[in-house]
Amino acid sequence: LAALRELPGERAPAVAPRLRVAVTPSFCRQFVMPKLELFRRDWPDIELTLQVSIPLRDVVAEEADLEIRYGAGGYADLEHRLLLRDDAVPACSPAFLDEHGPFDGFSSVAECSATALVRSPLEPWSNWFAHCGLALPEPARGAQFNDLGLAYDAAAGGFGVALVRQRLGAAWFDSGRLLALSSRPLRSPYAHYLCWRPGALERWECAAFADWLQAVLP
Repeated sequence: LAALRELPGERAPAVAPRLRVAVTPSFCRQFVMPKLELFRRDWPDIELTLQVSIPLRDVVAEEADLEIRYGAGGYADLEHRLLLRDDAVPACSPAFLDEHGPFDGFSSVAECSATALVRSPLEPWSNWFAHCGLALPEPARGAQFNDLGLAYDAAAGGFGVALVRQRLGAAWFDSGRLLALSSRPLRSPYAHYLCWRPGALERWECAAFADWLQAVLP
């Protein structure tokens, strides 16, 4: 990247290059913000702007140079690279487990249909049911959140059992706020992708952020 900045016609401008990155909220809080000081130290010349995007709907507040999208991939209009796949397991708070447990893998019709479920369109329960071979529809009742981090907070607060991504939800598991209820995680069909318009990575600041982000992810 340093050599790229020195190529004819690609010299770093006198003013700081501006880089706009659209990122989903929970991904930003768990993976980007804790490491952002490292990016600033490595690339102090880049003026970085982070803006929120809405998961699955791919809506951003304004035009961005790079986008971190959450979904099934296949973005025909953009170039993209896979950033993070994840496995998901049912999880709840210790207090909820004490009151409503024990659970035997949370893989039976009785357990899944008789327990309060924290819902999110970003991680449908129907995927877990299919993983366990259960003929159950997507739940129509229960607390629902359009942000995975909020869903995890709700489960930690005793709202019920949430389907929690193991890497994205590591902070909740590591702190003991959530306890996994199964040893058979589901490979989620959704993943995080870095997306950009064709040619964007020819800009050294875009390439720098893309490579840095890939390197700091767990």
